[in-house]
Amino acid sequence: MTALLPFQRQIVDGLLDEDALCIVTRGLGLRRVVAELCWICATPQALVFLLNASDTDEQALQQQLMALRSGHADACALRIIKNETNPAARAQLYRQGGLISVTSRILVVDLLNDIVPIELVTGLLVLDASRVTAESTEAFILRMVRERNAQAFVKAVSESPESFTLGFAPLEKTLKALGLRHVQLWPRFHVLVQEDLALAQAPVAELRLPPTRAMIELQQAALDCVSATISELSSATKLLDPDAINVESSLFRYFDALVKRMLAPHWHRLSPRVRGMVTDLAALRRVAELITAYDCVSLLKYLDTLLLANKSPTQAPPSWLASDSANILYSVARARVFSRRTATEDNSDEANDCMRALGLPDSIVPTLEVPPKLVLLAKLLEEVGVANCTAVRQGGSSTSGPVLVMAGSARECQMIRTFLATAHESVDLGHGGKHPKMMADLLRGFFRWKAQMSSGGAAGNSRGNNSNASASSSPAVAAQSQSQAVRRGAPAAKRRRVRGASAAGAKLPRAPADALEQETATLASHIEIHAEASQPLPHSGLDDPHSTEGINLDDIDDGWLDASDQLPEFDEFFGILPTSETVLVRSYMASDTDFLTLLQPTHIILYDPDPAFIQQVEMYQAQGHALNQVYFMVYDNSIEEQRYLSAIRRERESFETLIRQNASLVIPISTASPANALLLARRSQRTAIHSQVGTPTIVVDVREFYSPLPSLLHAAGFTVVPRTIAVGDYILHDHLCVERKSLPDLIQSLRSGRLFNQAESMIAHYSYAVLLIEFEMNTSFSLQPIGSLNPEIALNSINSQLTLLVLAFPRLRIVWSSSPYETASIFAELKRDAAEPDVDRAVAMGQDDCAVEKESIYAQHPIALLQSLPGVTLRNYQALAKKFKSVSDICAASQDDLTLVLGAEAAAKLYKFIHESS
Repeated sequence: MTALLPFQRQIVDGLLDEDALCIVTRGLGLRRVVAELCWICATPQALVFLLNASDTDEQALQQQLMALRSGHADACALRIIKNETNPAARAQLYRQGGLISVTSRILVVDLLNDIVPIELVTGLLVLDASRVTAESTEAFILRMVRERNAQAFVKAVSESPESFTLGFAPLEKTLKALGLRHVQLWPRFHVLVQEDLALAQAPVAELRLPPTRAMIELQQAALDCVSATISELSSATKLLDPDAINVESSLFRYFDALVKRMLAPHWHRLSPRVRGMVTDLAALRRVAELITAYDCVSLLKYLDTLLLANKSPTQAPPSWLASDSANILYSVARARVFSRRTATEDNSDEANDCMRALGLPDSIVPTLEVPPKLVLLAKLLEEVGVANCTAVRQGGSSTSGPVLVMAGSARECQMIRTFLATAHESVDLGHGGKHPKMMADLLRGFFRWKAQMSSGGAAGNSRGNNSNASASSSPAVAAQSQSQAVRRGAPAAKRRRVRGASAAGAKLPRAPADALEQETATLASHIEIHAEASQPLPHSGLDDPHSTEGINLDDIDDGWLDASDQLPEFDEFFGILPTSETVLVRSYMASDTDFLTLLQPTHIILYDPDPAFIQQVEMYQAQGHALNQVYFMVYDNSIEEQRYLSAIRRERESFETLIRQNASLVIPISTASPANALLLARRSQRTAIHSQVGTPTIVVDVREFYSPLPSLLHAAGFTVVPRTIAVGDYILHDHLCVERKSLPDLIQSLRSGRLFNQAESMIAHYSYAVLLIEFEMNTSFSLQPIGSLNPEIALNSINSQLTLLVLAFPRLRIVWSSSPYETASIFAELKRDAAEPDVDRAVAMGQDDCAVEKESIYAQHPIALLQSLPGVTLRNYQALAKKFKSVSDICAASQDDLTLVLGAEAAAKLYKFIHESS
């Protein structure tokens, strides 16, 4: 375990001195700081809870605490509580003290049930504090601990400064939810951070690669499509912030969520065309990202998949697909992979046979543009290997560590590994000459995929039948036909001119995207004829990593186990690989802050730029580790470089904004939850609540603590009693039961039929059964869009299913709530002048029914027979099954016995059916 740097020690001391929210730049070792805090808190004399810790965080903290505990017998390990831990075991762990990581839902239930000794709680450590809001379960926990133990400390950390600058006063809201008044900011430009990281700087070689001409055209076309879609969306809605929604912000992954959050309150009023543009923006942003991340074949496959997904016989395609930029995007992407063979090119039978043998159409010329980064990476690794071998020959030993290659995603890591494993292998592709084996395998897999898509359905067959006409037609005719199809699908008043359908668009020497895809499908359909005769290429690792194709088990010699003479050969050719000859390929997403210390690399190659990892490298060398060389690879003047520079600038601007806000931040002395402030507007309702004798009580099912409603009920003055109840979710009093459904849960329950069973159970046990349909905050208060309302009854319609539910259960009442805050006020109205619920009665209600239902799982046929008898209904069959153990007992029962269970009329029908012959 490495020692803390001076600025990290300052962070720890600052958090120990006061309760505060600490925001640190990514890559500065925040997890190591948290481990130091956990080690200080992990003593039997304290009870400290760790909140918001993921599985990765828990595993890393356990390893770090184990290293810090060496030599300290009184230190405790990190205890983890999951759903498998029963309440008795949890209570024992709480009494033992120490550092405990527990999920928020379990902790809030234990706090409400007095399983946690709140008076013994020393404090709470909150990770990823940007997720804490007024409605979160973490805020509920902090509020309860503050109310009953004012001495408990609260320390929160986060390494996401951008989250505290989005929206209205996010920093102030987070501080109120946490109950904190102090903020500690540690950006990269902090004086202490700069002094520590300047002690040792690794030699960095910045390798700026010029992108190929095709990549430049693809990037420009993708950005043009994004810009046109943003402009069209902004003019159609007038709801987007032009300062936040622009082409530069579309380079980041948070862009999709930002657009949806702005449009969510008005989503029910948006037309299907506008919603489609929101989806198109996400797809186009992904395309712009993959131009530099994927190889040419994978990018073309993604584009074809996107084109096939937008083909619908009932809807017009997106407007960006009919633009000139889309045509450039698809034509250039295909030209990077292959081109059609002309009459003047090589048409020899030998070249054609070579293409057919590889499972490729003989009418194409493979181009297969290899990403320049892969070529440069192979050269770099060869140079590093030669340098290490030279050092070994000159000095006799080598202290070099492994070479670490960092990429942006797991898909890129797989591409790098496959290319390096087959870098010295090439395949002769006939007309196209020799190409790397990985690219040839990808091309063959692409055409196989196109053949499957073409023959997979009627749509694919129709495209294959009409592809010759489409491919032979001129670009202008094809573009004009597509434009006419779009115009026919729109009303006359909304027809507009589409880019790419004019005479100017016809002058471009490129075919439309749809025609290109149809032509590719036609080429792929030809390889099905030669599929059986084609010889597969040796496996490259990208198609099927578990394939055993080409291995004949009968050719394996059974005597290899006995070969004593083969053991020396094993020792000669196999052994431990020196670290200087090891190449490790990792992704940023799958790497934590301590893996550099574990791997001890001496050469690091950044295949994709990442600001957080660059700071990790600086931390690694500042801690005293040797680092020979760092290679920084980036495409010059590309989207990749722009995204990297924008990320650095955005992080710096976020910290500058937080510094200004912290200087003028106004936090009230009272640390009341924002939920209380938002509910103060309903003062009359709260006064009516507290005017009752005692505090109003609501019995809540423990599964409801995933929602924010129990927290808001507690903030509104209710006593929340968590229990496992079989009927309903909320019991307001002995005669009123509420089943809460969010929109996704409502749709799923209606489709599965579970809601009908729940409504039947509520009506059978309570006088007032309520179905509460609750919407999320800041979303449209509409079940379905206005344009999708259908006056006809349809089984797949939510309105039709709700209508059938009301007709089946007339006593069921449906209550609509726009948000959890509105639900809290509705419960206050329903609880007015009502008696408190009996907790034991609420828990016992429906337990007998559950026992019958469990038995029916193993005896479904007798229960089905019982329900088909005259006089037996869905409301009384459970009582009958509880009284009599079998159908034969029912047949032997007297009419008086049946009357006690079913009533006179139903018992007479059943007795007559059993004992009177036809």
